[in-house]
Amino acid sequence: MRVLLLAGLGLALMGSTALSGCASISKDTCQAGNWDALGYKDGTRGVRRDKVASYADRCSKYGISLNTQEYITGFNAGLPTYCTYERGFALGEAGSRYNQVCAGDLAVDFAPGYDAGRAVYAIVQEHSALINRVTSRIDDIAGIRGRLETEELLPEDRKRLRKKLRRFKDDIDDRRIDLRAFERLHDLPRYNFD
Repeated sequence: MRVLLLAGLGLALMGSTALSGCASISKDTCQAGNWDALGYKDGTRGVRRDKVASYADRCSKYGISLNTQEYITGFNAGLPTYCTYERGFALGEAGSRYNQVCAGDLAVDFAPGYDAGRAVYAIVQEHSALINRVTSRIDDIAGIRGRLETEELLPEDRKRLRKKLRRFKDDIDDRRIDLRAFERLHDLPRYNFD
């Protein structure tokens, strides 16, 4: 599992980079008219197929017609390089939504990768939540200790805070046990609270 987590981090960065910012088409690109290459590039990046409509609209503002058939041909040629297990894993691990562009036969590799990535994502999220539960209780305990050491308190308030402190110490032990059990179950490195 540790190998999956580390390998997935790089893939997640690759996947998020590929999906970030589908810039509008430029006048130069419209004039070049290399629709097959543009479609191929978009296919390899997992851009939605309907992006061609916004390209056509933009190019029409420059008085240029987009060849939709060439674009779709290039897009369909590039899409299989996107719809891979690795890309699906990266998207799933990053917590991204399933990219519906990889459907039908293209989902054969992509979908299992996405599911595996989502499983890793869920583990990482749960691990973070368990760490946060312990950390918040550590902060609570530090706050109570600080009050006991620095504030002038009535005896009943001091007694109440000491009781609360004991309860929080018991609770933090339970929270740490839950965290360590989770880490062992998923072969995760022990989180250090120093």
